Amino acid sequence: MRVVVAAVGAPPHPLPRLFPGPASLPPDEAAQLVLDGAARARELLQARAADGRAQLAKAQLAKAAAGAALGPQALALVAAALAERPALVREIPLDAEHVRMYAKGCWSALVAIVGAADGAHEADRIVRCAIAHPMGVAEHNSLARLLIDRAAAVSAETLFVYLDAIEASCRAQPAGDARVHNVRLAAKVFNSALDANAALAEAMAIELSSFCLSYAAVKDAADLYRRIVH
Repeated sequence: MRVVVAAVGAPPHPLPRLFPGPASLPPDEAAQLVLDGAARARELLQARAADGRAQLAKAQLAKAAAGAALGPQALALVAAALAERPALVREIPLDAEHVRMYAKGCWSALVAIVGAADGAHEADRIVRCAIAHPMGVAEHNSLARLLIDRAAAVSAETLFVYLDAIEASCRAQPAGDARVHNVRLAAKVFNSALDANAALAEAMAIELSSFCLSYAAVKDAADLYRRIVH
C-alpha cells in the first residue's frame, strides 16, 4: 500500500482572521485618547469622593439631630460638603425639630444649610425654625449675625418670631449686662432689617414700639423707637 504524506507548511489559502488587527492611530490622536481616558478616570474618582463626603456629612448631621455637639472638623466637613453639592440639602431632614437640633449642636453647619436652601423662602423658614425661646447670649449672638447678614431677605414673619424670642429671653434674665446686651443686639438686628426694607417699620410698628418702650432705658432701644415713630 502506498502512503502519501502531505508536506507540513502554509495552507494553500489564508485562513480568515477571527479578530481584526489593531487599528493604527496617528500619534496625536492616540495621545489625545489617553488624555481623555485619564480625565474621565479623574472625574469618576472625584465624583466617588464627593459621594463619600456627602454621606459623611449626612452622618454627622444625624449625630447632631440626636443631640451630639459636633467638633470643628465635623462642622468643616458638613460645610464643605454643602458648598460642594448644594443639592445635598434636599436629603437632610429640615423639619422644625431637626433644625433646632442643628442650631443647638452645629450652628455653622446650619448656616451652610441656610446658604444651600432651595430659594429665599425656604432659607427664611429654616432661620425661623432655628430661633430658640428663650435664647442664651451665645445663641443670640450667632442668630443676630445670621439675621444681619440676611437683612435684605429676612421676612416680617421671621422678625416677629425673633422679637417674641427676644422678649422671652429678656424676661428670663435678671436686669443687668446680659439683658442690656440682648436689647442692644436686637436693636442692631432691627435697624439692619429696616435699612434693607423700610416697609417693615409700618408692618411691625406696634409690637416693635412696645418692645422699645419696655427697655427705653437702653439708648439703642430708645433710638430705634424714635426711628419707628418718625
